[in-house]
Order: sequence, then structure tokens, then C-alpha cells
Amino acid sequence: MISLPLDEATERLRSDFLSWLKDNPPPSTEKRIELSEFVDVSTAWQRKLASEHWIAVHWPEEYGGRGLSFVAEAVLQECLARARSPQLINLFGLTMVGPVLIEHGSDEQKKRFLKPILEAEEIWCQGFSEPGAGSDLASLKTVADKVDGGWNINGQKIWTSFAQYAQWCFLLVRTDSSVPQHKGLSYVLVPMSSDGIDARPLTQISGDQEFNELFLEDVFAADEHLVGSPGDGWKIAISTLMYERVILTFARHLQSEEALEEIRQQLKGVDNPHVLAKFGSLAARNMALRSLALSHLVQYQDSSPGPEGSLDKLAWSETFQDICSFALELQGFQGLLLGGEASHKDGLAQHRYLYSRGRTIAAGTSEIQRSIIAERVLGLPRLKRGA
Repeated sequence: MISLPLDEATERLRSDFLSWLKDNPPPSTEKRIELSEFVDVSTAWQRKLASEHWIAVHWPEEYGGRGLSFVAEAVLQECLARARSPQLINLFGLTMVGPVLIEHGSDEQKKRFLKPILEAEEIWCQGFSEPGAGSDLASLKTVADKVDGGWNINGQKIWTSFAQYAQWCFLLVRTDSSVPQHKGLSYVLVPMSSDGIDARPLTQISGDQEFNELFLEDVFAADEHLVGSPGDGWKIAISTLMYERVILTFARHLQSEEALEEIRQQLKGVDNPHVLAKFGSLAARNMALRSLALSHLVQYQDSSPGPEGSLDKLAWSETFQDICSFALELQGFQGLLLGGEASHKDGLAQHRYLYSRGRTIAAGTSEIQRSIIAERVLGLPRLKRGA
């Protein structure tokens, strides 16, 4: 793995963390493991990292971080990739809920939620998408009616990752139907143990059940769990997605780095120029998009993330799919059979390939990312319908 040289303080942080990782190696995930086992392994690993303040270093010190930059956070992600670390179970909490609460939450919400997020004591899931409101998120139908002391929520969410393991969900709900769609939304935090919540796992093409349908029937959310004011939901949701597409996407580079390292190991001794050229091309693409993502993090040193994160998400998800496809090609026809003679490490490449197919959908489809890039980054005019 190639590291990008940075300033002296950041390089010292990199060196210190790599030294710590040498003495405290991450749990091995070289072979495919079941989702429930991954949750246990990743939770324990996140707690160990948190105990030494090696995660969420971009959070302020008063909330358990180190008060460092997004760039410092990215450097630690690079170190985790080099050490072959598993993904952290509470990525939604660390990269989305935490930063959003720090920016928009009340003092009481910060005090209540940030420490358990950091230490993986409370895992979070995201309740945004619905069966009829994915890309067009503002058209969501889940309603929250005002009641004494809080809100009564009814509706359905879908593609809710890790809902069956989560203790909390951050929900986008409609609190006012008399105003334009974007203005009638609110952002609420709901305990997954609440009466009326039913999480139903969905079996994916990979065989995993990471995603869930989430049904909400007369679910109560207390007033103190509303983030911001009623009607602030769209603004806060956009902030959440900006953090997701910048910080979370950089964290997911762990997956690309792991897949590329697997391929590199397989190619030892191979002298086929076409195969080596393709690997070199994919590795170069991956390095280029990491450099792009890092440049955006540098840009956000003194501000919140902006729409440029769509470039990072689009580039990573499509490159990750190509890396996974190439890994499968290397195994030949027999490698396509899970458990076949050429199946590598208990079918890890097959599983990763199937998993990768959803990466250009999750966190906003590639089509949506291209529209955001065109309109909000490049300033191109929106096309009229039928044009």
C-alpha cells in the first residue's frame, strides 16, 4: 500500500499508530465469517481502538476525540488498511451520527450519545430510505405526529443496515404535510427497543442479512430526541449525507485495499503481462481516487463537508466493483463456484464480488451522484423534463 506524505505532525501520528498496531494487531478476517461473528469481532476491536483514542480523532477532545482534522482521520484509516483491520461496526455512529450531533445536537444529546458511540456500547442504524422514497428522499411517507412529550411515528423504512444489532436509529420523518416536501421533515433519534418497531432482515445476493426492513407502528420518540427544531430535518439529513460521502467513503477504502492486497498475493510469480497490466491499472485508479478524496478532506479543514464527496463515493464504489470483478476473473471458471477447487479462502472473493454490486446503490446511486456532481460541483443547469 502506498501512503501519501503529509506534514510533520500528521506523519508522526501515522508512525505512532503503526507502532501501536504492531503491538496490538487487529483481529484476522482473512477468511469469510458470518455477519453475527463479524459484529462481535468488530465491536471488540472498536472498543480497543477507542480506549487508546485511535478512532474519531476529528471529534473535539471534550467528546473523546483528539481535536484533529479530517486528514488525520484519513491517515488512521490508511494505517488500519495496511494492518488489514476489519471494518468498524459503528461506522454510521462514528462518521455520521457523531459529527451531526456535534454540529447540530443539543448539549444534552452530545453528553448522552457521543461516548457510547465511540466505545461501541450503542450501535446505530440509519432510517432514511423507504420503499417509495430512495433517490427521491424528500418524498418519504413516514409520519411523526406531535403528542404530549414527543412524537408518534408510523411508517416503513428499508435497506436499514445492521438494524437487528443496533440499539438506536436516526430517523428522517415527516412532521408537517402542509408545507413543501423538503420543509416538512424532521430528524429524530429512536431507541430500537421501542414498542412498535419491527426489524425484518433481508437476505442479500451475498447470503448476508445486513439490510433490513423496518416497520414503525405508533413508535414514541421523546422531544429531547429531536435533533434541531421541527422542520430542520432536510438540512440535517443533507449534512449527514455529506459526512457519509466524505468520511465514511474514505473508511470504506479499507475494503478496496484488502481486495487489492489479496490479488497482489495471488499474482506472486505470475508473469502474464496482460494480467499484471490490469492489476496495475486498478491499483493506480485506487491510488488516484484516494488522492482525490484526501484533497477534499484537506479542503474541509475548517468547514463541514460539501458536495464534492459525491465524486469520492462515485469513484470508490465503481472502482471497488471493478477490483472485485478482477479478483473473481483470476480464479477462472471453477472459481465461480463457492467452495470449488479454485475457490480462494472459503469463497472470500465470491462473497466480496456479490457484496460489491450494491455499493453503487447504497449511500445514493451512481446516477444520483452524477446529478449532484453536475449541478452542485460543476454548476451545470438542471435539464427540464422531456428535454
